[in-house]
Amino acid sequence: MKVGKTKELLIEDIKAKIPLLVQNDLILDEIAIQLQKHNISIGNILELINDEGRLYEANIQELLLLAEQLYLKFNDDDGDWSAEWLNPSEVKELRLYRKESPYEEIIRLPYTFESVLKTGHNEYVAIIPNTIIGKLWMSGITMYNPNIQRQAKKKRVKDAIIEVMNLNPKSLRDIEKQTLEGDLITSTLRYNARVGSGVNGIEYIYDEREQSLTLLEGALLDVLDGAHRTFSIYNAYMKKVDLKGAMIVIFSNMTEAQCKRVQVDMAKANPIPKPRLQELAKDKLSDEVVIELKAEGELKGRITSNANVKYSYGEVVTFSELSNAIDKSFIIENRIEIIKIAKIINEYMMYLFAYYKENLVDKDSLMFKSRMFIGHIELAAKMFESNIPFEDLNKHLDKIDFTKGNPIWEEVGILKYGSMSLHNRAKIQKLFQQLI
Repeated sequence: MKVGKTKELLIEDIKAKIPLLVQNDLILDEIAIQLQKHNISIGNILELINDEGRLYEANIQELLLLAEQLYLKFNDDDGDWSAEWLNPSEVKELRLYRKESPYEEIIRLPYTFESVLKTGHNEYVAIIPNTIIGKLWMSGITMYNPNIQRQAKKKRVKDAIIEVMNLNPKSLRDIEKQTLEGDLITSTLRYNARVGSGVNGIEYIYDEREQSLTLLEGALLDVLDGAHRTFSIYNAYMKKVDLKGAMIVIFSNMTEAQCKRVQVDMAKANPIPKPRLQELAKDKLSDEVVIELKAEGELKGRITSNANVKYSYGEVVTFSELSNAIDKSFIIENRIEIIKIAKIINEYMMYLFAYYKENLVDKDSLMFKSRMFIGHIELAAKMFESNIPFEDLNKHLDKIDFTKGNPIWEEVGILKYGSMSLHNRAKIQKLFQQLI
């Protein structure tokens, strides 16, 4: 590139035009056609415009070709973009560039899916191998259509507010990693054959006798639900052709208005509370300590998997609050230590509930509130490390006035704010540390 031009400046130039690109499917298709000459598929383009991290990892030639197309589509002047960025020899090399790929075989339409069951009007379900899901995207058959995607992000472009694709880069990388390792859990994707995309006005035909669904020439499959999984499986496929596993795919042939109705119905589904998700995921060893505490001991029946504690039911702490507290106060290096730490906490809780049982029903006391458990767990850890017997717990806890009227809680932020920040929790933790 010419003096003063860098990859970073090139990426900033691309990022500035992405909001304009995602609101114009026609221009995206035109750019895809131009870049296909360089073996850059529409899947490759979407990968770049959806994940900023991929822009920094991409081949410089691919970035130059994309930036050039964006300039041609969105700049009003007649300037020579290539002359501004590249030397003449580099321009010649760029015109000859072809993206290398070990996957030359693409899916060409018509294409038939076998063992497909009809589940409703213009709705069919099949089990599709992850390799085929990756290949469909690579072949430009499955598409990301922001018009029918849930939770699109809103951005301001000049005087207009537009909706842009909302993909989480971390989620994409996590799913890709699970796919490569053959550890991705099967889930359901929804692909909608875009009405009017078929060359002859028909997107697919279903053979009830053969239980086969044939996608016809020109048909495009919009990802109605499962964009993160589809995109991540494609990324994994581009690194490993023999992917394991499969997804359940529901095929449909609906108008955009019908698709939006489906999205509304899916959005009505009750979300899983974050504490419950953490419990199910068991992504930390501290989570498994909490599971032990739920099984037996003083906290049995007192830990909730919901986001909020129902004190009237005898609950005192959320799963995530307790797990995070354990993670901050104990070092858990392997699974052997899980039982050991659970026993330490159980012994602390036994004395806590014995000495301060009346505080459980005292509405003026904060001792057994969920947000206090980061302090209790810290004190349990410090007493164990210092070989202080837990029967002496009351000698230390009595140094704190747990009534709501104590001005210290206002300083910590417990009574002032409805939710606890990391800063507030750190203050509580330090308060309990000072008891030893």
